Amino acid sequence: MIYLFLTGYTDLLIKAADAAAFFDICRSLGIGPKSQKRDEKSGDIVGRFSQSAAKKLLALAAQRELAVKVVREGGFPMLLTRLLASPASVAGILAAILLFVSAELVLWDVEITGTETLSEGEVEEALAAAGLSRGCFLPRLDTDAVAIRVRQADARIAYVAINLTGTVATVQVRESAPRPEVSLHTPANLVARCDGVVVLPLIYEGKCVVEPGQTVRAGQILASGILDTDNNGIRLTRAAGSVMARTEQTFSVTVPFSYLEKVYTGRSWHEVEVSFFGLAGKVFKNTGNMTDTCDIIKTDKEFVLGARTLPCGVTHTAYRAFEWVTVQRTATEALALAEAELAAALSEASSSRTLLQRVTETSVSDCGVTLICTAVFEEDIAIAAEFFVEQ
Repeated sequence: MIYLFLTGYTDLLIKAADAAAFFDICRSLGIGPKSQKRDEKSGDIVGRFSQSAAKKLLALAAQRELAVKVVREGGFPMLLTRLLASPASVAGILAAILLFVSAELVLWDVEITGTETLSEGEVEEALAAAGLSRGCFLPRLDTDAVAIRVRQADARIAYVAINLTGTVATVQVRESAPRPEVSLHTPANLVARCDGVVVLPLIYEGKCVVEPGQTVRAGQILASGILDTDNNGIRLTRAAGSVMARTEQTFSVTVPFSYLEKVYTGRSWHEVEVSFFGLAGKVFKNTGNMTDTCDIIKTDKEFVLGARTLPCGVTHTAYRAFEWVTVQRTATEALALAEAELAAALSEASSSRTLLQRVTETSVSDCGVTLICTAVFEEDIAIAAEFFVEQ
């Protein structure tokens, strides 16, 4: 009974004692129930009528004081009335209409191919900055202009081609060739990276100009790339090798007796933001003072249909308020923390060199504990310094 759904229907309950009189009214008006059910115990009858017929029958039944009442109303008119009575339902209907109307006018997805060292996220950021992102208005999208702006903005991208297939943009990327490394044939000296005392020079190319026990300064030549030969005169080469030397480095660690500690107050609030085709708006926010000191935890959720990310999502932001409270630590605690920080710094500094010895001084003031450590390392201090000779 599709027409009943479209026009609306009403189910009427007729008491058994008044059934004969009620159906006499139906025959006089030429109206019959579209379906009816009889209760075996009470004998009451439920019949389904169109809404217009039900109104006439109810009016005549009331005049004759017949026991007839409405038990249910349904159909499209009632459904529409219920939907329009709910703001959320109206918003959903409008959103569905907007989605249907704009489905072919906005960009739904971006597919990127050809990346090697660049991530898809980096390419998407470059495209968005140039004017192409999910939700952009397709009739105003100039793909050639976007490709030019992307190439001009990022030197790592040598070529971009953007092809639109319906509401999907396929982006082909070719990355720029890496810069060539410095030729190993470029003449170079070996110089000291820092001050030190030479322990053992191991030069296998070039002319060594330092000796064990010699003190050198940062930038001083350790091995020369200019060779004076008896037969061929001056020859240029790239000095290579290593120069092991003892170096010194001073570490200073201060731990105060008083410090600030984060203490949560228990106050928290939330926000929910919905994004739709590049447009965003808050749909929920409970009480909270945005000027409070707080931790902010943001969670983004995108909607996925199959393997395709839809241009809509929900962002949930949680705020946890806290206060900074001044806390005191004892001298023993401050010393232990300072020693731990110094040990971590020495461990990191010794990752590529050998720690030979260390001398640590401890000083205590009203403010805190300070450790000053002088460490001696053995390491290779030689680095290449290229030079060019005009022909």
